[in-house]
Amino acid sequence: MRRRGRLVRHYFFISVLLIAGGLITSGILEIYFRYHESREQLALLQQKAAAVAAVKIERFIQDVETAMKAATKGRDIAREGISQEYKFELKRLLFLAPAITEAVALDANGSKQAQISRFRAVSLDVKSDFSNSTAFQQAKEGKTYFGPVYFVRDSEPYMTVALPIEHFRGNVIGVLQAEVNLKYVWEVISGIKQGKAGYSYAVARSGDLIAHPDISLVLQGRNVSQLNQVQAAFQPVADGQAAWLTVARNLQGRNVISSFALIPRLDWAVFIERPVEEAYETLYASVLRTSSLLLVGVGMALFASLFVARRVIGPLRVLGQGVERIGRGDLGLRLDLKTGDEIEVLAEEFNKMTAALQEAYADLEKKVAERTQELAVANQSLDEASRHKSAFLASISHEFRTPLNAIIGFSEVLLDPSLRVTEEERRQFLTDILNSGRHLLSLINDLLDLAKIEAGRVELQVEPAPLHEILQTVKSTVHPLAAKKSIDIQVESDGEIGAVPMDAARIKQILLNLVGNAIKFAPEAGKVWVRTTTKDGAVRIEVGDTGPGIPAEEHERIFQEFRQVARDSGNDQPEGTGLGLALAKKFVEMHGGKIWVESELGKGSRFYFTLPLA
Repeated sequence: MRRRGRLVRHYFFISVLLIAGGLITSGILEIYFRYHESREQLALLQQKAAAVAAVKIERFIQDVETAMKAATKGRDIAREGISQEYKFELKRLLFLAPAITEAVALDANGSKQAQISRFRAVSLDVKSDFSNSTAFQQAKEGKTYFGPVYFVRDSEPYMTVALPIEHFRGNVIGVLQAEVNLKYVWEVISGIKQGKAGYSYAVARSGDLIAHPDISLVLQGRNVSQLNQVQAAFQPVADGQAAWLTVARNLQGRNVISSFALIPRLDWAVFIERPVEEAYETLYASVLRTSSLLLVGVGMALFASLFVARRVIGPLRVLGQGVERIGRGDLGLRLDLKTGDEIEVLAEEFNKMTAALQEAYADLEKKVAERTQELAVANQSLDEASRHKSAFLASISHEFRTPLNAIIGFSEVLLDPSLRVTEEERRQFLTDILNSGRHLLSLINDLLDLAKIEAGRVELQVEPAPLHEILQTVKSTVHPLAAKKSIDIQVESDGEIGAVPMDAARIKQILLNLVGNAIKFAPEAGKVWVRTTTKDGAVRIEVGDTGPGIPAEEHERIFQEFRQVARDSGNDQPEGTGLGLALAKKFVEMHGGKIWVESELGKGSRFYFTLPLA
């Protein structure tokens, strides 16, 4: 007994020296490395955020410069030089670059030749001489000029940009000068948030604030060149010595963690700053948690060493032997441990596990068969999907090939000098080419609409619109198609129906599809009608025909993608991709309505859909 107690004491003291010492050492190392890792990670995150903001700002200026360069390459310049006609290029420049609020074209002497502004009237009668301006002089030398930032109406920052207008490279015939609204820079700066109290701002080399979340500082013309972080950003440094993360004081005198990114072309810098206490908040919390866990771990390790020495090692050895026998396939093994604690419960669970393994092994063949059956069903579903895909590809290829063949064939006839074509034939060929092109465009638009709906990218433009006008437009559109088959089209509209909230373009698309299908399947000298009624707070629109009808088993399936039903025994594969009714169903449901069909073979078909009035 004394020897046993001495062994326990020795184990205890060894645990104190090894386990506790190891935990303390690892905890201290963890705190040390966590501090440096947190600082490096913080520097990386803030520097990346500043770099992203700098890239966005530089890209904004580059887009403006690109648009201006395009305006200096107009055909009218090469032919006529800079004149009042150049105003068209300036209008196009304002359209392509919304940030430009005013642009002026100067000749080689610095006189205005054309000018345009978004917000004020301009006149060329007011003589202005720009020949002595820095912008004109630098641009005339063939360089792009970026001026200092100034403010208009004490609210929005602006910058002057000027570039040369050249007949050809090196031959400067004038200067294009524009006033650029830098509000975008303020939007970029305001949108960058680091932590709870972090912020960003942009500074020129002179120390003038360009953008800051507190716009009043910019409007006051604050100069921040005295800040250490600003001086560090613009001072020359050796390669690899730039301090991307510094601790400094901000304008309010608080200690902050500051990172920056330069915009060399503009000679600006973007800064990201966070209060020191917030930046290191997670580090302090991590140190506290690590210290607490360290103390708890030491205590638990010492207690566990005593427990393991007395109660755990022996039973665990028995459990290990049992696991080894189970691994060799002895599923009939049962353990008999009576320790009165969790080890005994573990042994009982071990016995339950072996029993479950026996049962699972017995049922393995059955489960394998069930899984095999499930795989067979899944494979069948995949085969069906593959067949649908093949059918769709064959259908869409046929539909695309038909108008393309017509376009190519008629075009070859018109281009073949050996074939004599009368003016009437030429007009007919061109009409056929136009119709084929429109048909091809319609097929592509249907595919694009379906893809956009599936991707959730279609939004309805709902506003009140007169339904009877849309019905008359649809009737006028399909009248030539109906006239070819001598089909009578009737439109009956309830005169009391006023403006209906809807996306008029989508409703017109639905009606053109339904009426077009009715005309396609109606017989010669048949009848097609469109009726509207109101009931239960909704408008119900009916499109009917006197065609062959639709089998009852197809009433639901015709609204699925790529589903077509031949309603004529002589037309096994009707024209189209099978997307029209699917698109109509999706658009109606997006309006909050529903669509269905009522039809019997030999008695025509009637398609209905509803639109809520509220």
